[in-house]
Amino acid sequence: MKVVEIKHVEDCFDGSLIKEILLSDEITKEFIHKLSGDDFLQYFPHFARPFFKIRKNGTYDIKGIEGNNTMRIHLKKPDEYSLNEFIEMVNNI
Repeated sequence: MKVVEIKHVEDCFDGSLIKEILLSDEITKEFIHKLSGDDFLQYFPHFARPFFKIRKNGTYDIKGIEGNNTMRIHLKKPDEYSLNEFIEMVNNI
């Protein structure tokens, strides 16, 4: 899986940022579980469009739908390191 494009979505009042991540392939169940690692995962496979949310404590939240090729990241601490760390992780899955 590779990150193809990153679009800025919103600046939040608390200083955090929301970005949309375009991926090279569709999001699969396996990708969701690899992406979550040891972080907190909420996964709802029985929804009409299987939804997931991953929370890396104090750093970012990721939300997306299995089968899509986009997801959103809410960067709690909007620094380049957090975003670059996330992109590197995705590119290595």
